[in-house]
Parts: sequence; C-alpha cells; structure tokens
Amino acid sequence: RQVQLAADVQRRMLPQKLPEQEPFDLAARYDPSFQLGGEFYDLFLRRGQLVMGLCDVVGKGVPAALLMSAVRASLRAYTQDLADLDEVISRMNKALARDTLESEFATLWVGVADPRTLRLTYCGAGHDPPLIFRVPPHRPPSLADVDELTAGGMALGIDPSQRYQLGQFDLKPGDVLLCYTDGLTDATNYENRRFGRERVK
Repeated sequence: RQVQLAADVQRRMLPQKLPEQEPFDLAARYDPSFQLGGEFYDLFLRRGQLVMGLCDVVGKGVPAALLMSAVRASLRAYTQDLADLDEVISRMNKALARDTLESEFATLWVGVADPRTLRLTYCGAGHDPPLIFRVPPHRPPSLADVDELTAGGMALGIDPSQRYQLGQFDLKPGDVLLCYTDGLTDATNYENRRFGRERVK
C-alpha cells in the first residue's frame, strides 16, 4: 500500500498538463517498468521560454524514486534562479555528489527553446543524446537528416568538479526533437534482441 501511495505521488510530479507555447507542439509518454521508477520528464515555461528536462536515476524501486524526487526539485529550483544551463547542471552535480553514495548517480538532459528565435540551448549529463529529425520538403528523411545533441559532460553525482559544455541548435519549422531514456533503446524482443539506437533513428 505504501509503495502504491509513493507511485501515485511520483506520477503527480510529472506535468499534469503540457505547457502551451507557440510554435511548439509537445507530446510525452511515461511508461515505467515497475510501480516506482527513477525516470522523470519535465516541461515548463520560464520567462517565455520552454524548458525541457529528462532524467534517469540509476537503479529501480524506492531508492531510485527518492533520488529522482530530489533531482527534479533541484532542476526546478536552479532553472528558476540561474540563466545558464551549464551552471544549473554543475550545481545539481555538486549537490548530488555531496548527498549520495558512490554507487548512486543520475543522467540528465536539459534544453531551453526560444519560441521567437527557435534557438535551442541545451546541456547533457551522461544522458543518451536526444535526436533532431529535419524532414526535407520533397523526400522522406534519411539517417543523414538526423542530428544528435551531444554537448554536455558526465553523469550527475560522480565527480563534483566536472565541467559541462553548452550546446546550441537552430531549429526550423517542421523539425522533430526526440528525447528519451535508455528504456527505449534497451527494450528487447522475444529473442532478447535490444531495440538499439540505430533502430530508433
């Protein structure tokens, strides 16, 4: 019963309604493998810009869920006070390294999209790089039309002195940004074959 209550609380931490910010069209799906999990996504507006966050805490169950709650709270707090994403992630990293065991860490990706300029500023911390699909006007897209958002640094909670690199990408109308956790690439079929990153592309 307590685990069920905790799972209900965890789901309430996810956006109950996706923000509406023209010209962006947003969709999200959360499908944990257990009642309690260590993943979360967040979408919210900050000073007229769209903030996107995706996190995966190592492990499953109650410990991962508790750590996930701390990471989400830190993300919300730091993004409200700090303008630079690399500083946001650096402070989150130091806090997690201070408060967790050596075996506990989290991967994170955070992006901020400007609705006027369509510039996406982002920073990753050990997370699978999101993919941007640019669909050509007169043909189906190919692998050459897929970009990976790789800028960042190592996972949170490992090295408190880690420095993080900012990345930028200029979006165009029609671009599709796909952010995901390794639950997508690690999914296996009945032959125990992983779905894999190339098939995601």
